Parts: sequence; structure tokens; C-alpha cells
Amino acid sequence: MEVTWDVRHSTYVKQWQGQYASNILAGILLALALLPGAIAFSLIAGVSPTIGLLSTGLMMLVLSLTSNRTLMVSAPSSGVSLVVAPLMASYGMGAVVVATFIMGIIQIVFGWCHVNKLMNYIPTGVVIGFMNALGVLLFTSQLKNIFHISISTYMLTILSFILIWCAQRYITFIPAPLVAIVVLTICTWFMQPDIKYVHDMAILHFQLPKPSLPVGLLEVPLLLPALAYGLMMAIVAIVQTTLTARMMDDVTQSHSDKNRETIGQGMANMIVSLFGGYGGSALVGQSRFNVTMGATTRISTLVTGAFLIISLFLFGDIIGQIPMAVLATVLITISLKTFDRNTMSFIRKAPVKNDLIVLLTMFIILITNNLAAGVVIVTIGYLVAKFFKK
Repeated sequence: MEVTWDVRHSTYVKQWQGQYASNILAGILLALALLPGAIAFSLIAGVSPTIGLLSTGLMMLVLSLTSNRTLMVSAPSSGVSLVVAPLMASYGMGAVVVATFIMGIIQIVFGWCHVNKLMNYIPTGVVIGFMNALGVLLFTSQLKNIFHISISTYMLTILSFILIWCAQRYITFIPAPLVAIVVLTICTWFMQPDIKYVHDMAILHFQLPKPSLPVGLLEVPLLLPALAYGLMMAIVAIVQTTLTARMMDDVTQSHSDKNRETIGQGMANMIVSLFGGYGGSALVGQSRFNVTMGATTRISTLVTGAFLIISLFLFGDIIGQIPMAVLATVLITISLKTFDRNTMSFIRKAPVKNDLIVLLTMFIILITNNLAAGVVIVTIGYLVAKFFKK
């Protein structure tokens, strides 16, 4: 046991060493890449962008210390934000903070119970259906920020899509969504068109809160819905994080302990809730971007977290001037990348069975607007049918 601890300690120390300059630069670039998503996902959840940025920064800081899968990026994600939205709308931020605290506890318990073994029982079709439904929900959630507003909004939306497409092709060192946000925010600041801005959707005010237990833990009317939503947030986070960790294992040609990662994420979500933030999970695109930018150690994610929290003080007024239409195009671009590219090849292997699993998962998620429901119901149904078939 002592030898095992020594080996782990030595490995952990090495994960902080080497290529300091390149990792600091990668961390800053990653923070810039996370800014658009952190703002946009917070608006999906119905919370202030400052809370989204604070939650993202804190998660990155904590996970740079506690994560098992190094270089992986975690933050309030599209999946978790979609789960949070109805809770926020019905019960307010107090319930969201309590749900995040409960989410963290559930993740820690699930990690100790080796819940990721159960991931092996989730059919591939359910995972594909989950990702596709997530893409649909993310896409449709942004239509209200584009249509039936003004002609200027339509024109800005088209320009934003064009800028993102061009930046992806010709600019590699700056994230394409950030290019669109910076350029079009400057243009609209000078031209003052008839459009909606971030400050029209949320009041932007930031004061670093003191850590404290969520007061809603003692309020029964908040506690019961927070328990239900905390469980759903935990399930969605575990699915997204495990899939991302597997991708990162392949990209980095290394192995990670998914259960220890779940425990580390649970700890991060609990700490985030103590500061009044909301929960998150791993992000596929940003994790891959971190590696692409040359990150090799935990320093990159530590710098990312610190930079994002500092940016709250430096860029608070600027964030309010970002056009909502531009954020909508950023999220629509993300939603299109969320769709699983293996969908058609998977269905062709067994057209009737595989098509049914994918479509049923998507149908349940879209009807209930609940990402966890589709995964749990279809997986249980699949396993029961498989048992009786034997």
C-alpha cells in the first residue's frame, strides 16, 4: 500500500513538471476558448454569465488539483445547463446551488461504488441517441435568440456564421468563436443596431462570494426538487465525462481511472456550490483543443481557471456588450459538432435494432426534455429485453 502511494505521489508530481512556458500559453488560449461557451451555457441555464464564468474558473482550478484524467477540461456544459434550466426557472438560483452540492455528493458516492463499470452496460445506440438529442436540444434552444427580433439580428447571425467558418479554416491560434465575438462586438458597439445584448438578458455584477454551505439544504420546498435535479445532473455529467475521458485516453495514448475522475469532479462541483456556482462536466471539444494547443501538464488547466476568474474583474462590462445573436451562432456551431458522426454507420450494422435504440433514446429525451431519462429508461429496457431473450 505504501509503495502504491509513493508511485501515485511521484506520478502526480511529474504531472506538474516540464514545458512551463508552453503550458501557461496553452492555459491562456484555453481560457479564451472557454469564454464564449461559459457565457452561452449560463444563459441556457438561466443564470448570470458571471456565475457561469465563476463556476468554470473554479472547476478548472479544483480539477487541476484533483482530476485523474490530466489535460481534460470540465465546466458547466450544454448537457448540465439544459438540466439546470427548468430548475432555475421554477425555483431560482438557491435551488440550483443546492442541486449542485447534491450532484457533487452523488458523484463522489458513485465514484466510490465504481459506477463507471455500469457504463459498459449502456448500449452504443443509447450513447449515440444521447449525443444526438443533446445536439437537437442545444440547437433549438438558440432559435429564440435569432428569429422574430429584427432584420439587424438576421444580418448579424449570417455574418457570425461566416466569420466562424472562415476563422476555423484560416486562423489556428485563436478559437474561431472568440474571433466572431470580438469582431462583431466591436462592430455593434460602433454601429448600435437594433439587436439584443447579453446585458439585456442578465444583470452583470460580480463580487467574489465567501464560501458557505447552501442555505437551501435546510429548506424542504427547495431540497426535494434539488435532490431530483441533482441526481439528473450527476447522471448526465458522468455520461459526458466518461465519454470525454475515453476520447482523451485515445488522443494522449494513456489510461485514466474513470471512477477517480468522477470523485474528483464531485469534489469540484461541491466546492463550486459553496461559492454560489452551478455544476458541470467534461467538454469534448475544449479538451481536445487543450491538447492541440500543446498542453502537457496540469499547469495549463490551473492557468485557465485563474485566468477566467481574473477575467471577471477585467472584462465584466465588455461581456455585457456581446450580441446574443453571436452567442447563438456559437452554440449552434457547437450543437452541430455534438451530433455523433458514427450514427449512420452504426445503424447500417443492424438497421432495425440499432435504429430503434437510437430513435427511442432521442424520442424520450426530446419529449421529456430530460437527458438522464432517455439514458436510464432505454438502457434498462434494453437489458431486460436481452435477459428475457436468453
